[in-house]
Amino acid sequence: MVDPQKVDFNQLPKKFADGALGAFGKDAIMFAIASGNNLDPFATTPQIAKSMAVFFTQQIEKYEKQFGVIDMTAPPIPSPLQSSDFKS
Repeated sequence: MVDPQKVDFNQLPKKFADGALGAFGKDAIMFAIASGNNLDPFATTPQIAKSMAVFFTQQIEKYEKQFGVIDMTAPPIPSPLQSSDFKS
């Protein structure tokens, strides 16, 4: 197991995660993290998945305490089809 005290996040390669999807069975939780057109799939036990959820919840709480509540309103995305595209 990695010692979190020895991890230098500045030295790790990073991907920008822009989405996730997943599923579960009795003995495993599967998920994939999207980065652009790439998916990185993972599988783990329900216990590890729950510990990850606790970690993310704690990080988000700390973030919001420092920077304010995260706005989860979906950004307006214009349709790629506009009425002006259908000029007679």
